[in-house]
Amino acid sequence: MSSKTSKVGVIGAGNVGADVANALVLLRKCVTVVLFDRTLSKAEGQAWDIEDSIPLLEEMGIIPSNKYEDLADSDVIVVTVGVQQKLGQTRLDTLSDNSEIIRSTMKELDRAAPNSIILIVSNPVDVLTRIAIANSTRAENLIFGSGTVLDTARLRYQLGKRLNVALQDVHVYVIGEHGDSEIIVWSSAFIGGIALTEFPIPEGVTLEQIQQEYTELTRKRGNSILERKGNTSYGISTVVCQLVDSILRDEKQIFPVSARADSNYGVGSEIVLGLPCIISSIGIERQLVLPRNADEQRLLEESASKLNEAYNSRA
Repeated sequence: MSSKTSKVGVIGAGNVGADVANALVLLRKCVTVVLFDRTLSKAEGQAWDIEDSIPLLEEMGIIPSNKYEDLADSDVIVVTVGVQQKLGQTRLDTLSDNSEIIRSTMKELDRAAPNSIILIVSNPVDVLTRIAIANSTRAENLIFGSGTVLDTARLRYQLGKRLNVALQDVHVYVIGEHGDSEIIVWSSAFIGGIALTEFPIPEGVTLEQIQQEYTELTRKRGNSILERKGNTSYGISTVVCQLVDSILRDEKQIFPVSARADSNYGVGSEIVLGLPCIISSIGIERQLVLPRNADEQRLLEESASKLNEAYNSRA
């Protein structure tokens, strides 16, 4: 466990919020979890169910609440509220419903927990993170979204299996929108310190075929899960735990989170999208500029334009 006083708030007791709270308890990432929902009985049901596992684990506290004041002094607050993506929708299709929810949520959080780090998970995460930044008085480094961390994890795991290496040795990033316009930066991909272009590829397949296959797989993975079980929550809850851990332990791990783009990306200074950042006890400690080729830059600009258009439709 990271510290004797660590406290994490989770806003929203739906599928994602409840699974985030449960994962935080199972993985013992903090001392106290506050599960907030406007409907107290819903928060109580989820929290009490999770609480029943604590005697078999390690002493922790999980507190159900419908009062923002109970989130005060949280180290991190995870925002999962909003309408969930339905089958046949893109993540951007939920923007009209979720933008106002994020605006009102940030207003309450600025009042009740002005110093907490805010992690946006609600979709469309990149646009909602930009809305959160624009509607908050706290320092910008204290607000970021889960970005393309899950997409990157999916890619690394599946590519590692294909190349028969441990996923820890697969170094490749998915950047841009957490959605259909995301980009795999193949030109910066390395396997155990060896450029992917130089790494031995399994017989019977070319590198180009692998790249095409895994670009498609990574983009469609979320919808494939949605078609089969109606929602996605386990993967993102683990992502949240890793991000929380990096904050509480000041680990300075690098994750492609939703953040305002550095000028060196050439997509404008207001665009928020998934880019590699160092995550520490101050939230975003530093953004890194990932090398990319001309085609990847073009795709990044297209992704940024798409997100900017979506933001302007709800600004």
